[in-house]
Amino acid sequence: MTGIRFITNEKGQKTDLIISMEEHGQIVEDVLDALLVEERKSEGSMSFDLFVQELKAEGKFDA
Repeated sequence: MTGIRFITNEKGQKTDLIISMEEHGQIVEDVLDALLVEERKSEGSMSFDLFVQELKAEGKFDA
């Protein structure tokens, strides 16, 4: 597969991966988005109205 290179250690074990963003950028972004969703799955949530209130209180939203 083009645009993908593995880095190996002295034992020949794959340790890192280099992916061409030019060739595979959209796929990489999709994978990273999925990982972020999985990582944040257990975080709490809040209503949209509360979110807007907090933004206003922090001076980050003016509407």
